[in-house]
Amino acid sequence: MKAPSLLAISIAWSVVIACIMTAITFLHQTPGEVAAAEGGLQWGQVGFLFLIWFIAAELTLVIGGALYFGVALLLRRRPRG
Repeated sequence: MKAPSLLAISIAWSVVIACIMTAITFLHQTPGEVAAAEGGLQWGQVGFLFLIWFIAAELTLVIGGALYFGVALLLRRRPRG
């Protein structure tokens, strides 16, 4: 059995984070408030919001992973005296 790649795990977590954050964005609004403010819920805007959260989550996870592995490599190559 092949182990999943770190990028696949990162993408999966980004999808989860983006779904949660997109839902949280709309939690404080009732359906009536959304309909009155925008003329109804527009799924294109919801999709765009999800995409923005996904990109933000993925960038955060990739940068964090790169920093972690970069520091790990630097510390491994450092001569011990």
